[in-house]
Amino acid sequence: MERYRWLSAVVAAHPNGQVYGRTRLQKTIKLLQSLGLPTGYSYMNYFYGPYSESLQSDIGLVQQLGLITEEQQIARDGTEYYVFTARQPAGAEIDPYRPAIGFLSQAEPVLLELAATFQAFKELGLDDAEATRRLRQKKGVKCENGNEERAMRLLGDLSRLRAA
Repeated sequence: MERYRWLSAVVAAHPNGQVYGRTRLQKTIKLLQSLGLPTGYSYMNYFYGPYSESLQSDIGLVQQLGLITEEQQIARDGTEYYVFTARQPAGAEIDPYRPAIGFLSQAEPVLLELAATFQAFKELGLDDAEATRRLRQKKGVKCENGNEERAMRLLGDLSRLRAA
């Protein structure tokens, strides 16, 4: 199944077939790839952690194919965000990933950002201590108030979903 069909299926498998935010979609795909989602997007370390230009490009293609829509919204504080909506339900091929998608859809955005960033450092071959040091260096205050610990729990819980 082509990457754009997987991308559309991930959006469709979210509650109400919607993903709120580009960053959430980027981090969700990144974390799902660590569970075996066969999209193969390459990521680079960017402002909000791992970012895939090819994923962003495929979002445009998936929109042109009419599989998802992307709508700009304005939050109460005036910031912009995007809502992705699937135009058709996800097929059975996404079923092995549904528990993880449901779990990730409930996670706070900052935790997804921290978890995906830590995961990206681990994929560079860093041990836990060095990946944590770099996470703290890159994310600073976002690691405070228990967020770092909660992000590590998120990764542990996600890993257990893979084993289930």
